Amino acid sequence: MLLFYRTTRNIAATEAATLLATQVEEPLEALRSIRSRAADAGDEVSGKLRISASHSFGIKCLGPHLADFSDTYPGITLDITLNDRIVDIVGERFDLAIRHGPLPDSSLIAKPILQTRYFACASPEWLQRNGRPEAVEEISKLDCLIFPLPGFSSVWRFRSSTGKETEVPISSTMSANSGLILREYALHGKGIVLLSDWLIGEDLSTGRLIDLFPDMLATPTNYQTAISAVYPNRKHMPKKVSAFISFIRSRLSAKEPVAAGSES
Repeated sequence: MLLFYRTTRNIAATEAATLLATQVEEPLEALRSIRSRAADAGDEVSGKLRISASHSFGIKCLGPHLADFSDTYPGITLDITLNDRIVDIVGERFDLAIRHGPLPDSSLIAKPILQTRYFACASPEWLQRNGRPEAVEEISKLDCLIFPLPGFSSVWRFRSSTGKETEVPISSTMSANSGLILREYALHGKGIVLLSDWLIGEDLSTGRLIDLFPDMLATPTNYQTAISAVYPNRKHMPKKVSAFISFIRSRLSAKEPVAAGSES
Protein backbone atom coordinates (compact mmCIF):
# COMPACT_ATOMS: atom_id res chain seq x y z
CA MET A 1 0.00 0.00 0.00
CA LEU A 2 1.40 3.37 -1.02
CA LEU A 3 1.05 5.85 1.84
CA PHE A 4 3.16 8.80 0.67
CA TYR A 5 4.12 10.52 -2.54
CA ARG A 6 7.76 11.59 -2.40
CA THR A 7 9.78 13.99 -4.50
CA THR A 8 13.21 15.48 -3.89
CA ARG A 9 11.54 18.47 -2.21
CA ASN A 10 8.17 17.34 -0.87
CA ILE A 11 6.29 14.52 0.76
CA ALA A 12 2.49 14.23 0.65
CA ALA A 13 0.02 11.73 2.08
CA THR A 14 -1.94 9.55 -0.33
CA GLU A 15 -5.69 9.02 -0.05
CA ALA A 16 -4.99 5.67 1.61
CA ALA A 17 -2.81 7.32 4.24
CA THR A 18 -5.48 9.92 4.98
CA LEU A 19 -8.12 7.20 5.37
CA LEU A 20 -5.85 5.18 7.64
CA ALA A 21 -5.13 8.21 9.83
CA THR A 22 -8.86 8.86 10.20
CA GLN A 23 -9.53 5.27 11.25
CA VAL A 24 -6.78 5.11 13.88
CA GLU A 25 -7.44 8.52 15.42
CA GLU A 26 -10.48 7.40 17.45
CA PRO A 27 -8.72 4.51 19.25
CA LEU A 28 -5.66 6.70 19.78
CA GLU A 29 -7.82 9.39 21.35
CA ALA A 30 -9.43 6.76 23.59
CA LEU A 31 -5.96 5.65 24.70
CA ARG A 32 -4.96 9.26 25.47
CA SER A 33 -8.13 9.64 27.56
CA ILE A 34 -7.31 6.48 29.53
CA ARG A 35 -3.77 7.69 30.17
CA SER A 36 -5.10 11.09 31.28
CA ARG A 37 -7.56 9.51 33.71
CA ALA A 38 -4.83 7.31 35.13
CA ALA A 39 -2.54 10.30 35.65
CA ASP A 40 -5.36 12.14 37.46
CA ALA A 41 -6.19 9.19 39.75
CA GLY A 42 -4.10 10.58 42.59
CA ASP A 43 -4.60 13.77 44.59
CA GLU A 44 -1.59 15.59 43.13
CA VAL A 45 -1.98 17.57 39.91
CA SER A 46 0.98 16.45 37.84
CA GLY A 47 2.39 15.71 34.40
CA LYS A 48 3.86 17.62 31.47
CA LEU A 49 1.68 20.48 30.24
CA ARG A 50 2.36 21.54 26.64
CA ILE A 51 1.08 25.03 25.82
CA SER A 52 1.16 27.04 22.59
CA ALA A 53 0.74 30.83 22.59
CA SER A 54 1.61 33.80 20.43
CA HIS A 55 5.04 35.29 20.98
CA SER A 56 3.78 38.65 22.25
CA PHE A 57 1.06 37.27 24.52
CA GLY A 58 3.36 34.63 25.93
CA ILE A 59 5.98 37.17 26.93
CA LYS A 60 3.65 39.94 28.06
CA CYS A 61 0.82 38.04 29.74
CA LEU A 62 1.87 34.45 30.49
CA GLY A 63 5.53 34.95 31.35
CA PRO A 64 5.02 37.04 34.52
CA HIS A 65 2.79 34.33 36.06
CA LEU A 66 4.47 31.05 35.10
CA ALA A 67 6.84 30.92 38.05
CA ASP A 68 3.93 31.38 40.47
CA PHE A 69 2.02 28.65 38.65
CA SER A 70 4.95 26.26 39.07
CA ASP A 71 5.16 27.14 42.77
CA THR A 72 1.43 26.43 43.12
CA TYR A 73 1.58 23.18 41.12
CA PRO A 74 5.10 21.76 41.56
CA GLY A 75 4.04 18.43 40.05
CA ILE A 76 3.38 20.01 36.63
CA THR A 77 6.23 20.35 34.14
CA LEU A 78 5.61 23.27 31.77
CA ASP A 79 6.53 23.03 28.09
CA ILE A 80 5.80 26.41 26.44
CA THR A 81 6.00 27.04 22.69
CA LEU A 82 5.71 30.63 21.47
CA ASN A 83 4.97 31.36 17.82
CA ASP A 84 2.38 33.20 15.78
CA ARG A 85 1.04 30.36 13.68
CA ILE A 86 -2.08 28.38 14.51
CA VAL A 87 -0.78 25.01 15.65
CA ASP A 88 -2.50 21.67 15.17
CA ILE A 89 -3.24 21.02 18.83
CA VAL A 90 -4.04 17.32 18.45
CA GLY A 91 -1.51 16.51 15.73
CA GLU A 92 1.33 18.32 17.51
CA ARG A 93 0.37 16.94 20.92
CA PHE A 94 -0.35 20.23 22.68
CA ASP A 95 -2.53 20.12 25.78
CA LEU A 96 -3.89 23.60 25.09
CA ALA A 97 -3.30 26.69 22.98
CA ILE A 98 -4.06 30.36 23.52
CA ARG A 99 -6.11 31.76 20.64
CA HIS A 100 -7.06 35.37 19.86
CA GLY A 101 -10.39 36.60 18.54
CA PRO A 102 -13.05 34.57 16.74
CA LEU A 103 -12.52 30.84 16.62
CA PRO A 104 -13.34 28.65 13.63
CA ASP A 105 -15.85 25.87 14.09
CA SER A 106 -14.04 22.73 15.19
CA SER A 107 -14.11 19.90 17.67
CA LEU A 108 -11.96 21.94 20.05
CA ILE A 109 -13.26 23.41 23.31
CA ALA A 110 -12.62 27.10 24.01
CA LYS A 111 -12.65 28.76 27.43
CA PRO A 112 -12.36 32.58 27.45
CA ILE A 113 -9.55 33.76 29.72
CA LEU A 114 -9.40 37.48 28.93
CA GLN A 115 -11.78 40.06 27.48
CA THR A 116 -9.76 42.48 25.41
CA ARG A 117 -10.14 45.57 23.25
CA TYR A 118 -8.18 47.01 20.32
CA PHE A 119 -7.07 50.61 19.94
CA ALA A 120 -5.94 52.48 16.82
CA CYS A 121 -3.19 54.69 18.15
CA ALA A 122 -0.03 56.62 17.38
CA SER A 123 2.75 58.33 19.30
CA PRO A 124 2.71 62.06 20.20
CA GLU A 125 5.73 62.46 17.89
CA TRP A 126 3.80 61.05 14.93
CA LEU A 127 0.77 63.23 15.71
CA GLN A 128 2.94 66.34 15.91
CA ARG A 129 4.30 65.66 12.42
CA ASN A 130 1.09 64.49 10.75
CA GLY A 131 -1.80 65.91 12.75
CA ARG A 132 -4.65 63.92 14.26
CA PRO A 133 -7.09 62.32 11.79
CA GLU A 134 -10.63 63.57 12.31
CA ALA A 135 -12.37 60.58 10.71
CA VAL A 136 -11.44 56.91 10.52
CA GLU A 137 -11.56 57.00 6.72
CA GLU A 138 -8.52 59.31 6.70
CA ILE A 139 -6.15 56.61 7.95
CA SER A 140 -6.44 54.76 4.63
CA LYS A 141 -4.04 57.41 3.24
CA LEU A 142 -1.70 57.39 6.24
CA ASP A 143 1.20 55.19 7.31
CA CYS A 144 -0.09 52.16 9.20
CA LEU A 145 1.74 49.25 10.80
CA ILE A 146 0.18 45.85 10.22
CA PHE A 147 0.22 42.28 11.41
CA PRO A 148 0.51 40.04 8.30
CA LEU A 149 -2.01 37.34 9.14
CA PRO A 150 -5.21 36.61 7.18
CA GLY A 151 -7.91 39.03 8.24
CA PHE A 152 -5.51 41.31 10.12
CA SER A 153 -3.71 43.19 7.39
CA SER A 154 -5.89 44.68 4.66
CA VAL A 155 -8.90 46.19 6.48
CA TRP A 156 -9.47 47.73 9.90
CA ARG A 157 -13.04 47.95 11.21
CA PHE A 158 -14.59 50.64 13.39
CA ARG A 159 -17.98 50.88 15.14
CA SER A 160 -19.40 54.17 16.40
CA SER A 161 -21.46 54.68 19.55
CA THR A 162 -24.59 54.63 17.36
CA GLY A 163 -23.65 51.24 15.92
CA LYS A 164 -22.49 52.46 12.51
CA GLU A 165 -19.68 50.29 11.18
CA THR A 166 -16.93 51.45 8.83
CA GLU A 167 -14.34 49.31 7.06
CA VAL A 168 -11.12 51.11 6.24
CA PRO A 169 -8.59 49.65 3.75
CA ILE A 170 -5.08 49.99 5.12
CA SER A 171 -1.80 50.74 3.39
CA SER A 172 1.36 49.81 5.23
CA THR A 173 4.90 51.07 5.47
CA MET A 174 5.87 48.17 7.69
CA SER A 175 4.53 44.76 8.71
CA ALA A 176 5.69 42.31 11.36
CA ASN A 177 4.32 39.07 12.79
CA SER A 178 5.11 40.33 16.29
CA GLY A 179 2.95 42.75 18.24
CA LEU A 180 5.99 43.67 20.33
CA ILE A 181 7.85 44.89 17.24
CA LEU A 182 4.81 46.82 15.97
CA ARG A 183 4.48 48.48 19.38
CA GLU A 184 8.13 49.57 19.37
CA TYR A 185 7.81 50.92 15.84
CA ALA A 186 4.74 52.94 16.83
CA LEU A 187 6.44 54.27 19.97
CA HIS A 188 9.22 55.60 17.74
CA GLY A 189 6.73 57.61 15.69
CA LYS A 190 6.67 55.42 12.59
CA GLY A 191 2.93 55.14 12.05
CA ILE A 192 -0.54 54.19 13.28
CA VAL A 193 -0.93 50.80 14.87
CA LEU A 194 -3.94 48.70 15.89
CA LEU A 195 -3.08 46.66 18.96
CA SER A 196 -4.82 45.18 21.97
CA ASP A 197 -5.02 46.68 25.45
CA TRP A 198 -3.07 43.82 27.06
CA LEU A 199 -0.06 44.90 24.99
CA ILE A 200 -0.35 48.71 24.93
CA GLY A 201 -2.53 49.46 27.96
CA GLU A 202 0.32 51.04 29.92
CA ASP A 203 1.41 53.07 26.88
CA LEU A 204 -2.10 54.50 26.55
CA SER A 205 -2.33 55.27 30.27
CA THR A 206 0.99 57.14 30.30
CA GLY A 207 0.48 58.96 27.00
CA ARG A 208 3.29 57.23 25.11
CA LEU A 209 0.58 56.21 22.64
CA ILE A 210 -2.62 58.16 21.95
CA ASP A 211 -5.99 56.56 21.15
CA LEU A 212 -7.01 58.27 17.89
CA PHE A 213 -10.71 57.40 18.05
CA PRO A 214 -11.77 57.14 21.72
CA ASP A 215 -15.48 57.14 20.87
CA MET A 216 -15.23 54.10 18.58
CA LEU A 217 -14.60 50.40 18.89
CA ALA A 218 -11.81 49.13 16.63
CA THR A 219 -10.86 45.65 15.48
CA PRO A 220 -8.64 43.97 12.88
CA THR A 221 -11.10 41.06 12.45
CA ASN A 222 -14.51 41.31 14.07
CA TYR A 223 -15.77 42.47 17.43
CA GLN A 224 -15.41 39.07 19.13
CA THR A 225 -11.99 39.88 20.55
CA ALA A 226 -11.84 37.62 23.61
CA ILE A 227 -8.71 35.55 24.14
CA SER A 228 -9.40 31.88 24.82
CA ALA A 229 -7.66 28.76 26.03
CA VAL A 230 -8.43 26.03 23.51
CA TYR A 231 -8.02 22.31 24.12
CA PRO A 232 -9.08 18.98 22.53
CA ASN A 233 -12.66 17.85 22.94
CA ARG A 234 -12.11 14.90 25.25
CA LYS A 235 -14.55 13.22 27.61
CA HIS A 236 -12.05 13.71 30.39
CA MET A 237 -10.37 17.09 30.87
CA PRO A 238 -6.97 16.59 32.54
CA LYS A 239 -6.53 18.23 35.93
CA LYS A 240 -3.35 19.96 34.72
CA VAL A 241 -5.30 21.69 31.91
CA SER A 242 -8.12 22.74 34.22
CA ALA A 243 -5.61 24.01 36.79
CA PHE A 244 -3.76 26.17 34.28
CA ILE A 245 -6.91 27.67 32.75
CA SER A 246 -8.33 28.57 36.17
CA PHE A 247 -4.99 29.98 37.36
CA ILE A 248 -4.22 32.16 34.35
CA ARG A 249 -7.82 33.36 34.04
CA SER A 250 -7.78 34.57 37.65
CA ARG A 251 -4.45 36.34 37.15
CA LEU A 252 -5.42 38.05 33.91
CA SER A 253 -8.89 39.07 35.09
CA ALA A 254 -7.26 40.92 37.98
CA LYS A 255 -5.73 43.41 35.51
CA GLU A 256 -7.59 46.70 35.28
CA PRO A 257 -9.14 47.35 31.83
CA VAL A 258 -7.91 50.33 29.82
CA ALA A 259 -10.43 53.13 29.46
CA ALA A 260 -11.13 54.42 25.96
CA GLY A 261 -9.20 57.56 25.16
CA SER A 262 -6.65 57.07 27.95
CA GLU A 263 -3.81 59.52 27.68
CA SER A 264 -1.76 61.64 30.00
